Amino acid sequence: MVYIALSVIQSVLIFITFKLFDRNRIDTLQAIVVNYLVASFMGFFLSTTEWTLQSLPGFSWFNTSLVLGVLFISTFFFFAMAAQKVGVAVTSVASKMSLVIPVIVSMIFWDESLSWTRAAGILMAISSFYLVFRTKEPFHWNSRLFYLPILVFLGNGLVDTTMKFADHHYIENDLVLFLSMVFTTSFLIGICILVYKIIDRKVEVRFKNIPAGVFLGLINFGSTFYMLKAISTFESSVVFPVTNAAIVGLSGIAGYFGFREKLSWVNISGIVLAIAAILIIAYN
Repeated sequence: MVYIALSVIQSVLIFITFKLFDRNRIDTLQAIVVNYLVASFMGFFLSTTEWTLQSLPGFSWFNTSLVLGVLFISTFFFFAMAAQKVGVAVTSVASKMSLVIPVIVSMIFWDESLSWTRAAGILMAISSFYLVFRTKEPFHWNSRLFYLPILVFLGNGLVDTTMKFADHHYIENDLVLFLSMVFTTSFLIGICILVYKIIDRKVEVRFKNIPAGVFLGLINFGSTFYMLKAISTFESSVVFPVTNAAIVGLSGIAGYFGFREKLSWVNISGIVLAIAAILIIAYN
């Protein structure tokens, strides 16, 4: 469970970092682009696999890394758009509920098991997401925007499923190099978007966004690396529910103590339910 714990801790740090971005008026797009660049260089620096620019397309996972890189940055934009148009609560629940996609795919294609106890734990985890993110603010549903939470749900689910697919079929001792290509792909897409916005004068580059992106890149690399290590060690029906429930619970606690976010009894019950789900799934 060490890999899961390390992935969760750094994922919660990402949550805290984005909160600090908002407080310090950090441009999220610029920080995200720098983040992918840093994560990419970090991977290439740490990789022990021999490679050259000419040899990279020859790796069995190369095409999958390109797909995953596109999914990474696309899902981020889906999440940002949905959070702005539909609301953070609905978007967050849609994001976390996506765990059902890799779990179901793993059962069908990779013969992973799902006991009644583990299934109950997964249902508890999904319920906890709703409770933790529930607010007293009135919810106004715009039927024309229903596709945004669906895109977040499918995007996150495809990211997790693609990572599982790559681990199962391609990745051997070259995990770090694989991650480097994923982050490089995301960076190239992100920098194109950023350059377009700069030329169009919609964005002004500021130095303070660079160190923010560097820090984000370090923890983002660690979070993704340990998630893939966890996937290679445990079944999907353990990794994704436990990870998501732990992130939701710890993020709620961090928001309360670090940012004075109010937690209702419903939110607290969701955190308790998330902890119970983790214990049930892990024990099983």
